[in-house]
Amino acid sequence: MSEVSAWAGRIAEVEARCAGVLASPEFVAVRESAAALGLGPSRLRELAALTARQGMPPEAWDPLAEACERQGISPGAHVPERYLLLSIGVETLGAVSGLPVPGEVKERLLDQFRYVCAPDRETERLLNPRDYGFRAMCKFMLLERFPAGQSDWEISGFPRSFLTKMPLPDVPRALWCVFGRAGGRRPFFESHTAFRRELPIITGDEERKAFRLMAEAMKQQPEVRGYLGSAWFMDPSLEAVSPHLGWLAAWYRECVDFGALWTTLGDASPDAGFLVGDRRRRRLYEAGQWKPLQGLIVWARSDMLRWLDWQRA
Repeated sequence: MSEVSAWAGRIAEVEARCAGVLASPEFVAVRESAAALGLGPSRLRELAALTARQGMPPEAWDPLAEACERQGISPGAHVPERYLLLSIGVETLGAVSGLPVPGEVKERLLDQFRYVCAPDRETERLLNPRDYGFRAMCKFMLLERFPAGQSDWEISGFPRSFLTKMPLPDVPRALWCVFGRAGGRRPFFESHTAFRRELPIITGDEERKAFRLMAEAMKQQPEVRGYLGSAWFMDPSLEAVSPHLGWLAAWYRECVDFGALWTTLGDASPDAGFLVGDRRRRRLYEAGQWKPLQGLIVWARSDMLRWLDWQRA
């Protein structure tokens, strides 16, 4: 069986699954309620795109949610939210096979569609229209977010504001990395920690795997200038506070060895996640003995692909 035929079969299976869910009585009821409120296919796509960019506007969503509740559709099943996602998804599914990304990323992307058909966990994070996770799910359905294991990535750019937040001595290196090595501010792959991870913690092996998948996708997309990522766990001081995460610093130093910029962007937000999962870290922060910074990695395309070639050697 050819690769094209294999993907056609996988996609047809997922399309049939999505169509079956949309044909079920509850979803038909949602469709009728949506139509009565003027939420036809084109408006739903606009709403999903708006949600992906800035979050779901309550005034656009609440009337549909309330109409569904009046019909006895339980809010806990997230049927209206899944209806929105699947309505968009059935339109975009056919394009998955032609995406310039590795096969593993395509398969993981199809798994996002399967999840919406039969959600098994984390529904309050991923299917609650007021949660950031729902924005991520809209991006998956719109083929604007791509899963690489413990990380996802989106197409983004290097914000000019970053130059005002990083330590002054790092600004010349940042300018050289972005404009000299990468050739411009956009487009970049920007990574985000994935929601539906196979492991509850991030690991070194999975981190390298995610970067390998991003680099392989980058190789297929010559217009992409490089990679950037910003997170509290990219703080260079984290190694001293959480020694069990020392592998992160070793990994970022490996990126630097292959031309990446590793710097910081000022204080990390208290809700960034560093207070979760490590009581010692929390104690040090609350005692004022550790002030976490928002770390930043910027990696020009040519340097990241050089790392990929080294990995394969």
